[in-house]
Amino acid sequence: MNSFFKYLGMVAISLLPVLSSAALQSGKVQVGKASGTVTLIDGKSQRKPLASGAVFQEGTMVETGANSSAELVFSNGSSVLLTPNTLFEVRTFRQVASAGIASPYRSIEKDPSPSVTELEVLRGKIIGEARKLNALSAFTVKTPAGLVRIRGTVFTVEYRVGSDGIGRIVVDCVRGSVETNVYASDAGPVSVDPGMQLASAVASSALINNVAKAAGAPKAAAPSVATMDKLSQPVQIMLFPIPAEDMATIAAFLSENSTLPEEVAATVNAMAQSMPTRAQIFGGGVDGAPAKGFGVVISGAQVTDTVAKEDKSGAPGGPTNTTTGGSSASDGSAPVPGIMAAATAGGATTLDATLKKITDNVSRMVEAKQVHVTPTGG
Repeated sequence: MNSFFKYLGMVAISLLPVLSSAALQSGKVQVGKASGTVTLIDGKSQRKPLASGAVFQEGTMVETGANSSAELVFSNGSSVLLTPNTLFEVRTFRQVASAGIASPYRSIEKDPSPSVTELEVLRGKIIGEARKLNALSAFTVKTPAGLVRIRGTVFTVEYRVGSDGIGRIVVDCVRGSVETNVYASDAGPVSVDPGMQLASAVASSALINNVAKAAGAPKAAAPSVATMDKLSQPVQIMLFPIPAEDMATIAAFLSENSTLPEEVAATVNAMAQSMPTRAQIFGGGVDGAPAKGFGVVISGAQVTDTVAKEDKSGAPGGPTNTTTGGSSASDGSAPVPGIMAAATAGGATTLDATLKKITDNVSRMVEAKQVHVTPTGG
C-alpha cells in the first residue's frame, strides 16, 4: 500500500510541468501583409505605423486609412484582413502553450491548442479565416451592435454608422459556421448558414445618448422624425444569400491583399458565379426586405436598456470597455424605452467566465491523464 501511494506521488510530481504549461498565456499576432496607412494603437494609446512582419499581442488596436489594408495572422493559424477605414481591436488572444505554435503562423493548419480569441470591429469591415478550432477554443467577434461566434470558417463582419446615427451590422458566412446575436433584439442567437448574409440596422450609442439628452433638455437638437420612427419599430434581422457582387468583392480583396493560398480566393470567386445578384434578391421585396423565396426577416422587440455609454469608434486609443456587452448609466439617468444599448447578447458568458471554462477543461484533461496513467517498469 505504501508503495502505491509513493507511486501516485511520483506521478503527480512528474505532471507538474504539464499542469504549468496548461495555463492560458498571451498569444501573438503577426502582420502578414500591410499596404497604405496602417496604425497600431497600444494599450497606452500610443500610435505608430504598422508594417508587414510586425508582431504584437492582445490589448492592441489597429486602424487602416483610406485605400489601406492590413492582414493579421494569429499564432493559432487564423487570420483577419482589415479593409480600408477600419478600426479593429484584439481585445483578448490567449492560448495554451504547444509545440505546434511556430512562426510563420500562416503555416499553422489548425488550432494547435485551446485558445480564446475575442476581437472587436469598432467601425469598418474585416474578412476572417478561422482555421479548424480546437474543441475547447472560443472565437468571437464583437461590434457595437452585436456579437458573432465563429467556428472554423471564412466570414466577414462589418459595422458602420450612417449620418442618421443608425448603425448597420452585416455578417457573411462564406463557409463554415457562424452564429450572431444582435444586441438590440430579443430574437436571441441567429445561425448564419454557409453562403448566407445577416444584416440588421440598430441605433448607435451616440444616437441613443442624443435621444436621452433631447428628452432631458427640450431645447436640445432631437433626431429627425424619420429616425425616431425607426427607433420605435421592432428590430429586423434579415437573412438572405450573399449577393454575387459581395462575394466577388471578397474574393478580389483576398487575392490582392492576403497571404492565404490563392485557391481560397479562387474558391470564393467560383462561389460568386452561382450566387444571385443583389437586384434579384431585393427586386421584388417590400420595404427593403428580400423578395419572396430569397430570404427571411426576423422581427424582435427592441431591448429596453439604460442610456449607453459613449462608444470609442471615433476615438482611437480611448478607454476600453472590457465587458462582453451591457452598459448602464452611472448618472442615474432613466431608461430610454424602446431604444437599444449594448446589452448582453442573449446570455453570452463574460470573458472571464470563458477563460475559466477553458482553463477548467484543460485541467480536467490533465487530471484524466493522472487517473489513467500507464505505469512503466515492473
